[in-house]
Amino acid sequence: MSIRRLDFSSILGRIALNARQAANPSAEGSGEIPDPVTLVNLADSAQLSLGWLLYGQSDQDAAKTEPSGSKTKHPPPVNLVLQQPAMAALAEFLSAPILTRAVHDVMDGWKPRGGVRQDAEELADLAAARARAQYLIPRDYINATGIMIHTGWGNAPLSAKARARLLESTGSTPTGAAIAEGRTAICDRMLRALTSAERATVTTLNAASVLLTAGALAAGKDIVVAARDLIEISEGVRIGDIIEASGARIVPVGAANCVNIDDFRQAITADTAMILRTHASNVATTGYVEHVDDIELAKLAHEHGMVFVVNLGGGSLIDLTERGLPECPTISKAVSDGADLVLASGDKIIGGPQAGIIVGKRNLIDRIARHPLARTSRPGKLTLAALEGTLAAYIAGHAWDEIPALRLLGSDVAPIRERACALAEELRARGYDAVDAEDHTQCGGAVMPGVELPTWTVRLAHARFSDEELFSLLLARQLVTRRDRGAVVIDLRSVPPEDDPRLYRALGIAAH
Repeated sequence: MSIRRLDFSSILGRIALNARQAANPSAEGSGEIPDPVTLVNLADSAQLSLGWLLYGQSDQDAAKTEPSGSKTKHPPPVNLVLQQPAMAALAEFLSAPILTRAVHDVMDGWKPRGGVRQDAEELADLAAARARAQYLIPRDYINATGIMIHTGWGNAPLSAKARARLLESTGSTPTGAAIAEGRTAICDRMLRALTSAERATVTTLNAASVLLTAGALAAGKDIVVAARDLIEISEGVRIGDIIEASGARIVPVGAANCVNIDDFRQAITADTAMILRTHASNVATTGYVEHVDDIELAKLAHEHGMVFVVNLGGGSLIDLTERGLPECPTISKAVSDGADLVLASGDKIIGGPQAGIIVGKRNLIDRIARHPLARTSRPGKLTLAALEGTLAAYIAGHAWDEIPALRLLGSDVAPIRERACALAEELRARGYDAVDAEDHTQCGGAVMPGVELPTWTVRLAHARFSDEELFSLLLARQLVTRRDRGAVVIDLRSVPPEDDPRLYRALGIAAH
């Protein structure tokens, strides 16, 4: 049986109760899952089953505590269910009416299965699972997966300057005041300086930028797109679906692997408003593949009086090859190659909040900004503040030092190895089976797909836990790892060195 991930409220009460019984000074407080080694020590010193601490009473335990023939025909009293450890552990986070309602909800249609005490514990676990959806889960996890821009764990981490700007903006902020400039004006100025574009604006995310651009400039008209560019973004949503939702029509050209300039030329009609180039940043293609150069597409579009739009997805503001990294398309190069509009995500390699960035010709940006769809994708002050703080690092020339994603990407593997070796040694002293090992990882965030980056990891195991249990216990302590061939893998490529004290604490090691 495996522990349910992020589903630990039902065992918090049991652990806290038995920590007092064990009188173990190293046990954590009642609001936090102990680290795996402390949990083992707790179970042993209290002469408790580790499985009981993790999962509750076993059938044999229940048989010992309930006299035979004690099964009831009615659910236990609500108050008795509320007093069970699984529910008591939630009292600090949820009000009594919320908890009581959860108990009543799970009682509906529920049939008694054993004695009053056993039924109360089971109902408490069910009610706690329902009630847990109402309280705040942690947001500040340590990403030790090795994936530096992890879409499942918040994309790119924000810089210190972006976080400070974000906090500052939670007060009174002139976004929309009559005496203030436009809400995106600061980002506009910064993006123009960084990309040499005539104008810029910001939306809520890049998909919104695609929808807005197509709706404002090509509704009722055709957009010519290479068939190989009609990628799926995520969760079944495809570029073509977004464009068609704007009222524009997709005209795919070429084959799945190859497209040439004549394919585009032959597709142009009087109804064609735009040529769209999408850089497939979330998929790597090799072998017999061919695409048309952006300069050629820009020239063709302008010959026919059409707009040429480049959607970079995870486009960059700086040249990654400066630090020996593989090439990633930059916004400034797309502008210089002749694109009328360039779209990019703020939360990928740029390292900011989730936002859509649009730069390009002034007249086109003005049309986009005035379109009704712009209101539906207008970013709030928190997004803008975080993006302003992020762009400030680029304006100052400090991006490699201040943007966490760039720092992690540009790190040499030697210091990562040193940190992994030191951590593995500490973990072995703590009772784990820990081995430092060379490995490879990826950037993530639809940036440089298929490119493997060197890293160094710690492969972690423990005799008393399965890899699933160990993974889940560490996850409950806000440490995100990955599993591989029976071990939990801690990849230090994605952990900034300043987070090492938090990493050590999550593993139950005194911070150095």
